[in-house]
Amino acid sequence: MHRIRLSVSLLALLVTATAVAQASSTAPRRFTLPEHGQLVLQVPTDWKGEVSQSGNRMPPTITFSPASGKPFHILMTAIWPATKDEQPQSRDQLRATVQRGVDSAKTQAVEKELRVVEFQGRSGPGFYFAATDRAPKPDEYKFLTQGVVRVGELSVTFTILTNDGQDAVVKQALDALKGATQEPTA
Repeated sequence: MHRIRLSVSLLALLVTATAVAQASSTAPRRFTLPEHGQLVLQVPTDWKGEVSQSGNRMPPTITFSPASGKPFHILMTAIWPATKDEQPQSRDQLRATVQRGVDSAKTQAVEKELRVVEFQGRSGPGFYFAATDRAPKPDEYKFLTQGVVRVGELSVTFTILTNDGQDAVVKQALDALKGATQEPTA
């Protein structure tokens, strides 16, 4: 009898683990950047991704949203050096970009202090901050996570907009950014 209970428990655990793994499965998505190869992001398979761009020389913005369920909004813009001779943004320049975002967000944030968090991306440093909107309107998001990470020659700026109970979305987006790569045009 004990073995049957143990077998049933193990089977239930296996089914649960498989369901969780399927729910959070990811796949690489490639986004073409004019004259700058592709930005490759490993994102959840149930995220819808769209690219918008004004003009051929302007950087494209990649937008992610859920295929179904509670809404969230993620924007990523890949910015490249203005000339071939120009270097990608330095660690200090990336941090300064995020600090400007902190300074701008402070007036609407619940938090008195907004901390800049550093992380290491696959091919360069990154920084972000998180803030809670003091008075979001009904059609707005409560939480903001915003930053920039260097990916190859690119500086990828990002904004993650979520509501209560969507911490996993923020983690998944940050994981995708940490693992992002730039591939040359074939």
